[in-house]
Amino acid sequence: MNKILNVIKATVLIFGVSIANIYAQETEKIIGTVGGEKLGDDGIVICVLGTQACMPVQIDKSMRVTYNGKETKLTDLPFALYLEAELNENNKITTIKIDERKTVICFVEHKEGDNEKLTTLLNGIKGVEDFKLYRKSNQVLIEYNPKQIAYSELEAKVKNAGFILE
Repeated sequence: MNKILNVIKATVLIFGVSIANIYAQETEKIIGTVGGEKLGDDGIVICVLGTQACMPVQIDKSMRVTYNGKETKLTDLPFALYLEAELNENNKITTIKIDERKTVICFVEHKEGDNEKLTTLLNGIKGVEDFKLYRKSNQVLIEYNPKQIAYSELEAKVKNAGFILE
């Protein structure tokens, strides 16, 4: 049973990466968050907003961004940090912009009534300033004040409300 689930997961991942690669090649701009997978020192994974796909991208090892007031390598950026990146034809990041006040949370599934439940929850969390639901991709883009609530606290509140995150 686990083997079947792993095959299904792998197939979905490959399909998602293919879609994200096609999307990236057409627009050359990717919006999403830093994924949790590690690709060594010459790549990162971006979870693409609106697609349910995470795509590996190549990076310039010398490229840095300012994160928490410090110059930071792209491979040292934390999971779920919002970013906008432009890619060349080889899926290598040419420019990147991060926003420490945004994140994207991805859900395993979204059932009937979840949108209302999530809306009520997020409206009640101090520090959440705005959000947008992406129903087709089971994601929510959240703008928040990290001085009032940390990402880990935000994620914990969503999980404690019964939502299952990817």
